[in-house]
Amino acid sequence: MPAISRHYGKPPSLVSLLVTVFALTYAAFSPLWGLFADRYPRRLIALLSLGVFQIGDVIAALEPSFVWLLISRSVAAVGAAGFTPALYAYIADTTPLGIRAGAMSVASAGFSSATFLGIPAGLLVANIWSWPAAFWLVFILSIFSWGISWKVWNPIRLPLNERQVHICPNPELAWNYGLTMLAFASFGSIYTYLPLNLTQHHHFSPNELTGFMMTFGLSGLLGTLAAGYLSDRVGHVLLVRWGLVSEIVLLFGLRQHWQGSLLWMNLLLFSMVTSYTPVLKALASSKGAKGLALSWNNAAMYFGLSAGSWAMSLIWSRGMSAIYLGAAIFATGAFLLSLRLRG
Repeated sequence: MPAISRHYGKPPSLVSLLVTVFALTYAAFSPLWGLFADRYPRRLIALLSLGVFQIGDVIAALEPSFVWLLISRSVAAVGAAGFTPALYAYIADTTPLGIRAGAMSVASAGFSSATFLGIPAGLLVANIWSWPAAFWLVFILSIFSWGISWKVWNPIRLPLNERQVHICPNPELAWNYGLTMLAFASFGSIYTYLPLNLTQHHHFSPNELTGFMMTFGLSGLLGTLAAGYLSDRVGHVLLVRWGLVSEIVLLFGLRQHWQGSLLWMNLLLFSMVTSYTPVLKALASSKGAKGLALSWNNAAMYFGLSAGSWAMSLIWSRGMSAIYLGAAIFATGAFLLSLRLRG
């Protein structure tokens, strides 16, 4: 985002629309893909959606106008919206509920690894060449993903009596979806503006930012694996509540304008305790058609991400302390909804 902001001469509040547009498009299309995922083999949906994702990345890599860059993120989001629910539904098809959170945490560790390895790699490529080169890197990696999905996934086709025939979500999961939306509004508030804050106000160099984001992603990776392991033993709902309470405490602590190693430590702990995504997915997959239930869960995630990103753009001028407070308010709402969860 900092490189794109400089290239187009756009303020951070406008460049953050790249996150908002991606997230909103993802949220809108995820349930539609979920409907298809319960009618056709999961592998077919994964391969088609990855193809759409690749088209969006190629458009971005061609260094278009800012409007077309926004459009490219929408196209990529349409593809991403299909792959993720297909992946988690495939895991739910092949994993018993008692160990499902652990299995999903392994898959989620892949997404955390994208932060651990992908974001620093993108920053490094952008610093050496230019930001469009980072999108070419994404395109090349996605080709490998397409090949792996084709080779490894078993083309399971659901029996007729298990296929979802309408797009309406399961009403029993309303509290889960609401909690997911607010939790990701909290995380999105920090995710969108943290790199900008570190470069503009803490004067991180490109190399320092790369190192921090790699460590931030590694912390999230460890948190994801730990969340899946623990939730299968202490209970999914309890684990989510612990994570939310820890997140709220850390966000209020971060408002104290800490510097240096103390700032690093608390941000890394924030990354770790917000890694309860696989637990929410395990809860969602236990009711109704798996593909559709998980696609609505992903829609809630990305709607929350876009809401958090957009809401914080309104108060970015007030500083990161205001954004930490806004994120804490979102997380508090998520905790209150967690009190209604069962499972």
